[in-house]
Amino acid sequence: MLPVMNCDLSIVIVSWNTRELLDDCLASLPAATADLSVEVIVVDNDSRDGTPAMVADGYPDVRRIPTGANLGFTRANNLALAEVTGARILLLNPDTVCPPDSLRTLCKRLDALPDAAAIGPDLRDGDGHETECWGDFPRPWHHWRYLVDPRLRWLPRRWREPGLGRLASTLRHHLGHRDPVTGAVTVDYVKGACLLMTRHALNTVGPLDDRFFMYFEETDWCRRAQAAGLRIYLCPDVTVTHLEGRATELVSEFSLRQFHHSYRLYLQKHERSDVLTTNRRALRAEYTWKAFLRSLSPLPESQAIATQHRFIAALQSTDDIAPTPPVSPE
Repeated sequence: MLPVMNCDLSIVIVSWNTRELLDDCLASLPAATADLSVEVIVVDNDSRDGTPAMVADGYPDVRRIPTGANLGFTRANNLALAEVTGARILLLNPDTVCPPDSLRTLCKRLDALPDAAAIGPDLRDGDGHETECWGDFPRPWHHWRYLVDPRLRWLPRRWREPGLGRLASTLRHHLGHRDPVTGAVTVDYVKGACLLMTRHALNTVGPLDDRFFMYFEETDWCRRAQAAGLRIYLCPDVTVTHLEGRATELVSEFSLRQFHHSYRLYLQKHERSDVLTTNRRALRAEYTWKAFLRSLSPLPESQAIATQHRFIAALQSTDDIAPTPPVSPE
């Protein structure tokens, strides 16, 4: 069981060498949580970029948990989840910025949904474009579908029909349950970049599965929550900025391999054994096709080749075991 509640909201942020991003994130929280009593916990995965000093000097009310090593996103979150005292718990990435009143509104929406385990906001990048904030549980047919990629994500942004991504999202939302009071919509899972859960759900479902070093830990948790009879909601009228990829761009090769390791772990945990083979075939077909499309891309040659090589590297990594976690530079 969790410690006794003594605040409205516990915010847990895991950071690894993201000092500047974390600074912007922490600076946005007071206005985002107006009128709420809040505890903020930063779990630092042995950063060597001045993060501990920045937090200590600039945010003395923020609690810091040093790990002494890079434990990954999941294990680091679980250290804090064992000690949170809030009535609600927010998992928040350091590469997010929360607009004024956003988190207070998100808490209100969650409180109005008695069957909710968690809720997430609409995530936007630094230019205001939509980014992935929710998803369906992984299925092999998703990869076959992306051979034609209905959202046209493989095209340069300027080639995409304006509003197509929003249209696709809207159509999907109509398939879910829309709460008539809050306007929130049920989805399979919301992104762990900004995931607000109830204390009851954390007690019921338990912490994250720390076998996932990073990626798919929120997907797994949301699936377990639904198995316990709870629902996951997306709140489209609350927006949070997510500078997606900024926090992991220096370890992109590791991130790529870890994504596929966690993907296979998720499938092994939740699906029949034959799904693994089917999924692998579909994944290889999707990535081979996308690598080919990138070779025809009108993007600058160096950028197109680099992206093509990433898809090829992804193909080569689908059978890899988990690589050694990156360490902070001295």
